[in-house]
Amino acid sequence: MNNPVVNRIKGNFLFVFLSTISATCRFEISGIENLHQAIKSGKPLIGTSWHGMTMMVIGSLRKYIDLDSVVTIIPDDYRGDILEIFANKIGIYPEKLNPDGANSMEMSRKLVRIIRQVSSGRNCLIHPDGSAGPAYVVKPGLTAIAQETGALIMPIGGYCCHAYHWARWDRYTWPLPFSKVQLYVGKPYTISSDVQDLSLKNQELEIILNKAAFQAAADYYEIGRDHH
Repeated sequence: MNNPVVNRIKGNFLFVFLSTISATCRFEISGIENLHQAIKSGKPLIGTSWHGMTMMVIGSLRKYIDLDSVVTIIPDDYRGDILEIFANKIGIYPEKLNPDGANSMEMSRKLVRIIRQVSSGRNCLIHPDGSAGPAYVVKPGLTAIAQETGALIMPIGGYCCHAYHWARWDRYTWPLPFSKVQLYVGKPYTISSDVQDLSLKNQELEIILNKAAFQAAADYYEIGRDHH
């Protein structure tokens, strides 16, 4: 049910929750040198992680990237109305797009609008298995934007043990206040303009994102780290 008052309350609650975990949680990032390298390149960045990691990613990266420079994709329905309020509160520019329900012409028009924004220098945050799954499957859109703009795709994995995991398709993670949140930022990933079949790149990106998620979990428990 789409109730503007309820949507506003939920959007503001998300903002308060993010502010709370940003202020109280201990965020650790491995692979941060990859992010610094990408920022120094001067190219627009497309930060990407699986949908269930959204709160961990935003809560951590807001310390390194000006969120006013970021455009993100949100669903074009009542959920998008809630997320639009949340995004505006934290400074991210939301663009409504529904790959599952929009007709191809409408989707293409909105993709062009996002491509223009990224081409003009905005960074982008996309969770490619959102907004309704299936989980861990890269949908069309992200790779097309990266190819058209020359942006660097930054694969990100997140993990938090002390968290609430929603019992839904993406196991959406809400870190508990004062918990440790571990992120892993992989190496920048680009898509050449001469690539014809983006479905193969989508499959490659799935593997990269899964590896990033596993690495974040390993770093959380310091598995394989040199402690000396």
